[in-house]
Amino acid sequence: MMMQMMMGGPYGKGAGKAGLITFANDKKVYIGGLPLTTAPDVELNKRLKEHMNKAGACLYAEVGRGQKGGAAFRTREEVANACALLNGSEFEGCTLVVEAWGKPPQA
Repeated sequence: MMMQMMMGGPYGKGAGKAGLITFANDKKVYIGGLPLTTAPDVELNKRLKEHMNKAGACLYAEVGRGQKGGAAFRTREEVANACALLNGSEFEGCTLVVEAWGKPPQA
């Protein structure tokens, strides 16, 4: 019973948030052009994180639906470096679009 109360109880909100939502927007990048996935793929996320580490200390990376995803870094400088270095890079046979989080898409 005590454990249920600590975890939000049977009617609570759970243990908390996870993923990209837990990072500040100025420390995240949007990634487009990712491989198409039909379900969450932990191994693909790990490979994407390794790829993003080329720009700095990537803390988290995730491939979402619709060939989109994101990654989080420690500093804004690493975000800028990721945009400059990894935009147009190849990952799993796909050409990535890497932009600062929240930046309007270029037409």
